[in-house]
Amino acid sequence: MSTEKKKSDKYYEDLGKSLESILLLGYTKPSRMLLFTFLKGIVYGVGIFIGGTIVIALLVWTLQQFNSVPLIGPLVQKIVNQVNH
Repeated sequence: MSTEKKKSDKYYEDLGKSLESILLLGYTKPSRMLLFTFLKGIVYGVGIFIGGTIVIALLVWTLQQFNSVPLIGPLVQKIVNQVNH
């Protein structure tokens, strides 16, 4: 096993012990931690959705700029029409 792997294993072991002690000492309630994790997942999902929408919109807008190019214009127009419908 390499030294990096050993350091990584030791780090995760220490992190796990720290989290366990936090829960056992009552610094945080498990229900509150679950709620926080749930809300974090919702925000992550919404962020992925909004980011994907922006990327697709920019891609379609960029493709529309190539409509006047003789060789690829018709192909781009078909792609844009397919995305719009």
